[in-house]
Amino acid sequence: MACASNYFALVAKPNWRLLQYRVDMSPDIDHTGVRKALLYHHKATLPKFMFDGTVLFTTTRLNPNDAPIVLTSTREHDKATVTITIKLVGEVQPTDYHYMQFFNIVLRSAMEKMQLELIRRNYYDPKASITLGQYKLELWPGYVTSIRQHESQILLCCEISCKVLRTDTVLEQIEEIYKRTGGAGQFRPSVEKALLGAIVITRYNNSTYRIDEIAWDKHPSDEFEGRNNEKITYMKYYTDKYNKSIRDPKQPLIVSMPKVREQRGGVSGPIYLIPELCNMTGLSDEQRANFQLMKTMGEYTRQGPDKRAETLAKFSERLSSKPEIVEELQAWNLKFSKDLIQFRARILEPEMILGAGSSKATYQLDNADWGTAFRKWNSFSVGNCQKWAVVFSNRDEAVTKEFVNSLKKVAPSLGMSMGSPKIFMLTDNRPATYIQQLDQVIDMKPAIVMIVIPNNKGDHYAAVKKKCCIEKPIPSQCVTSTVLSKPKGLMSVATKVAIQMNSKLGGEPWAVKIPLKDTMVIGYDTYHDSAQKGRSVGAVVASMNSTFTKYLSVANLHTNPAQELNDNMCPAIAKALRKYAEINGNLPARIIMYRDGVGDGQIPYVMEHEIAAIQNCFRAAGLTDDQLLFTYIIVSKRINTRFFTGTKPGQYGNPNSGTVVDDVVTLPERYDFFLISQSVRQGTVNPTSYNV
Repeated sequence: MACASNYFALVAKPNWRLLQYRVDMSPDIDHTGVRKALLYHHKATLPKFMFDGTVLFTTTRLNPNDAPIVLTSTREHDKATVTITIKLVGEVQPTDYHYMQFFNIVLRSAMEKMQLELIRRNYYDPKASITLGQYKLELWPGYVTSIRQHESQILLCCEISCKVLRTDTVLEQIEEIYKRTGGAGQFRPSVEKALLGAIVITRYNNSTYRIDEIAWDKHPSDEFEGRNNEKITYMKYYTDKYNKSIRDPKQPLIVSMPKVREQRGGVSGPIYLIPELCNMTGLSDEQRANFQLMKTMGEYTRQGPDKRAETLAKFSERLSSKPEIVEELQAWNLKFSKDLIQFRARILEPEMILGAGSSKATYQLDNADWGTAFRKWNSFSVGNCQKWAVVFSNRDEAVTKEFVNSLKKVAPSLGMSMGSPKIFMLTDNRPATYIQQLDQVIDMKPAIVMIVIPNNKGDHYAAVKKKCCIEKPIPSQCVTSTVLSKPKGLMSVATKVAIQMNSKLGGEPWAVKIPLKDTMVIGYDTYHDSAQKGRSVGAVVASMNSTFTKYLSVANLHTNPAQELNDNMCPAIAKALRKYAEINGNLPARIIMYRDGVGDGQIPYVMEHEIAAIQNCFRAAGLTDDQLLFTYIIVSKRINTRFFTGTKPGQYGNPNSGTVVDDVVTLPERYDFFLISQSVRQGTVNPTSYNV
C-alpha cells in the first residue's frame, strides 16, 4: 500500500561533493576564536565554507590543480602577520562521519534563522507557545530533526515535539511542601524526595539542570568569588547579569553537578542555583493523574496523522520560504524537498489466537482489539485457584465482597474454577498493618493472595510486593479500591484480573501458532533510575516451551556495562539454558534474542562486547557455533519515525497494525525494518524499529 513518512529528501545539484581542507597557521595559534577570525578575513575571496578551527569544508574546489593555497592575515592584538596554508585532504565520502555532521550543521543554522530556541538538543518555538493558565503549564511546540544517509538518498527526519514548561518555580514547590508538613521533622526529607533528580530550567538563559542536592546552609544573600576574585552576593550577581531580583533572601540553594561535557569545558565545581529563578519541567505525578489536564494537553500533543502532516508541511514551507535560509542553502547548492517522502509498505496477515479446545479468536486489521472473545473463552491451560485469600481494610469491605463475587462469576467463562477465598479484614489501612496480616496469611500457604490497597499513590504497593516477591515469595494480585469503587465496567475489570491471576498461577491464557521447533526466545531490557545515578536494573526473560507461553525471568541490579554483562546477563542466560534442557530434555537449536534499551551510540559496544559474551555463554552450556542458529535483534520504541497511509494532504490516516516498512527510510548499513504493532484511537501510531 502507498505510505508517506515524516522525512523530506535533500536535493543536491548533480555532481555535488563535499571537500575537506586542512588549515595550518604559522606562527601556531591555539585559540579557536582567533583562528576563525583570521580565516574569515578572506571570506570575500573564498567560496562558501564552514570552518571549525582546524578543518575547512566547502563544496567548490579552491584551486583547479589542488595545490595548497597560502594566505596572510594580520593578528589584531599585536599586529603580527600570520601565514595561513590551506591543503586539500580529499573528498568526504557519504559514509564518513564528517559528511553527516556537515549537513546537521547546515540544518542547525537554518533552524536558528527560523528564530527557534535550542533547549537541550531540540529547537522550540516560544512565539507559538500555548499557555494552560489554570494548570500552570506552558507548551512550546518544536521539532526534533536529524539528517542521515538512508537507503538511497539523504533524508531529513522531522518529528513534532512539545516541551512542557511549568510556570511554577522550585521555590513554590518548597513552599507547598512547607504548608503540607508544617515545616516539622518531615519537611526536609519531603523536599528532597520531591526534588532530587528532577530537571529544572532557568528561563534567563534557557539552560536545563538536574537537581543533585539541596544546600540548606546556603542562601542568596551569601557571597561567592566572581570572575576577578572579587566577592559578590548571589542576589547582586543575578541583578547585575540577568536583571532578576530575588524576593526571598532566606531560601536554600539547589546544587547541580556539571555534566561531563561541561567538565571538559572547564566547569569544575558544583553549580548553585536559586530556587526562585528555576522552573520545574515535565509533569508531576499529581498532574499526570489529573484526567482533565491530560485531556486538555492531549489535544495539542497527540496530533492525528492529518494534523501532523499539516504541521510538517508548515515546517517545510518555513524552510523553503525564508529568504535568508534559501540563500544559505543555495550557497551550498542544496535544497530540501517540499513534500513528505512516499513509498510502498506491506501488511502482515492477522494472527489466529488459540485457546483450549475449539476456542479461537482473530481481529480486524484496522482495530487490533480482540477483548470480546473473553465472554466465552477456554484458556490454553489453567492454574488451580481453589485455596486463595483476600486481604483488605475495613472501609473497602463492601466493594471487595462485590468484586470477589464478580470474579467467581467470570471464572467459568474463562475455563477456570475459582473457590471461595478466605477473607482477612484489617482495622485500618496503614502499610504496616497489611504487612503484619500478610505474614500470617502466607504461612497458611494459599495458592495466591489478593490485596486490596487504597490507591496507587502511597507505599502500599511497594511494601506488599517486597513481602510477596522477596521476603516470602508467593503469587500476589494487587487491586486498588479506587478501581473497585467504580461500578461501571466492573465485570471487564474482573475478567482482566482473573486472566492475570491465572497467568500468575502458571496458567496460559492464550497462545499463537509457532511453526519454529526447538526455539528459545530471550528478551532483555534495562531500567535506569534518574534519582540514583549509576544504578540500573537489568532483566532477562526466556521462553521454556514450544508455544512461547512459559517463561523464566531473572532481574538484577548493576552499576556499569561490564558488570551488567558478566554478573547479570550471562549467568541469567546460562540459567535459562539449564532450565530449558531440564524441562525439554534437549538444548534449543535456535535462539532469538530481543534487546531493548540500546541507544544508537551504544550499538558498536553491544556488537563488540555483548554478543561475544553471549556466544561464549552458549559455548559454555555446550552449544557449539555450528549447532546453533542465533539471531540478535535490537528493538527501539522511542524513535522519531512516523508513517501515514495515503499520499495527499487531507487523506492521511494511521497505517494498520502489522504494517512493515523495510525500504527507503531504513539505513543502508543495517538489516532493519519498522513494524507497526498496535492500533491507536487518537494521535499518530508509533512504529517500532527492529535492527537485526
